[in-house]
Amino acid sequence: MSDRVITPADQEWPPQLNELGPARPVEKLFVRGLPLAADRRTVAVVGARRPTAAGVEATQRLTRGLVEAGFSIVSGLALGIDAAAHTAALDAGGYTIAVLGCGLDIDYPARNGLLKCRIGEVGTIVTEYPEGSPASAFHFPERNRIVAGLAAGVLFVEGGDRSGGLITARAALDANRAVFAVPGSIRNPLATGPNELIRLSQAALVTSVKHMCDELEPGLIWDDPVDLSVNKTPLVLDDLETRVLRFLDDAPVTPDFISGRMDLRPGEVAVALSRLEIRGYAARRRGGYEITNGGARVRRRLMERPDPPRAA
Repeated sequence: MSDRVITPADQEWPPQLNELGPARPVEKLFVRGLPLAADRRTVAVVGARRPTAAGVEATQRLTRGLVEAGFSIVSGLALGIDAAAHTAALDAGGYTIAVLGCGLDIDYPARNGLLKCRIGEVGTIVTEYPEGSPASAFHFPERNRIVAGLAAGVLFVEGGDRSGGLITARAALDANRAVFAVPGSIRNPLATGPNELIRLSQAALVTSVKHMCDELEPGLIWDDPVDLSVNKTPLVLDDLETRVLRFLDDAPVTPDFISGRMDLRPGEVAVALSRLEIRGYAARRRGGYEITNGGARVRRRLMERPDPPRAA
């Protein structure tokens, strides 16, 4: 469909946008793509613009599961968690809505230009700003209330205590929407926002799609697909790789930090990290190395084993 403007008087208008609590009402939307449908069950997925590898993997897994359970996905087309959620929804054959903080004609962020085109063809893009409106810091908190308003619940994956994801989660609470949060390591500053919402009982702790389905669709029978890929092959990690993997977490750590804390030579740590990265158990990030979901599953299996002997 061509670009269009809709208001609360139009049939396409999502009625849930009229229930935003104390937030400023939405008067009109500029829309591109498929029609918005009131009968779609929708979950917002939000989080950090520079997430950890574990955060991206959690977003992809949970988004795919939500799509398979029949939910649509809404997010803000930002870098990081937003882009991962939109992409995972499309790759799973689902429907996704992108809410912009600028005009429909503005490609922001530029790196998501191709993703924006893809959503415009098979999903829907909405904004309350007319063409020519640039992205600005003031627009994004306003955008976030629409993200929350279009959804029955908000999934917060990663973000600090002043992040846009946290703003969206709080907008959802004000609008009487369900809020879910993926917990993270206390060493990971991006876990501060989700962990705090969980601590305050403002968000339900989520590690499985079923946790969200139980609240949003209690009658839905849904089991997360079980990933048996780790269990199909025997573990072949040597003692050094095992020790380093056990030390990794979802907050990046440098090889020098690992060698100092574990009393290992830097060369030994570098070799172990390279092997773990090749196997997909560790990911190299700007701040160092962090564990992946696959690595976390392997580590759980390793926890059943006694600690490997240390070199004399």
